[in-house]
Amino acid sequence: MVRIDPTDLATSVVQLREAIVKTRDHSVRASLRDVEVRLRGALGPTIPKKKAAAVLGISVTALDRWVDRGFLPVVERPGSSRHELEARPFLDLAGQVHRLRTDGVATRAPIAPAVGRLGWRPRPGGRRVLRLDVAALPRPNISEEELVANFRSTTPAERVREAAELSRLFTPSSHGRELAR
Repeated sequence: MVRIDPTDLATSVVQLREAIVKTRDHSVRASLRDVEVRLRGALGPTIPKKKAAAVLGISVTALDRWVDRGFLPVVERPGSSRHELEARPFLDLAGQVHRLRTDGVATRAPIAPAVGRLGWRPRPGGRRVLRLDVAALPRPNISEEELVANFRSTTPAERVREAAELSRLFTPSSHGRELAR
């Protein structure tokens, strides 16, 4: 099996997320989400700091400052003293940095404005270190940005209809019991 560089995978996920947000067609969006899930699976739960810094266009030292302030969690690798970044929040940050650069808002020092857009606050205790098994736990397939975009593109009535449909689908019905009598 060919191993794809984590830098390329992370960059592809960021670009794919941008396409998902811009796509109106729900079936295309669902297909793109499936591709994103597979790419994130190939990336894994962590990304090496050097690769992450390259995606963000900053130095590892600058990245470590953001980690030390508790903005980006790191993951302990069993048998290693080195930490890697947790992939999920890193991809959220990389997406914001990409968007800021695309919009021409922040070509230099993009991390602070991206962190501000994400609404992240420094962690009082500083650095957050996770175990690998915790970082590998499943998370929602949809980024926060996409959830917000979906919310803004629907009316309250549409959201209520969707919630009612989900409730109907996941609530055991009494119809099956009535038919069995």
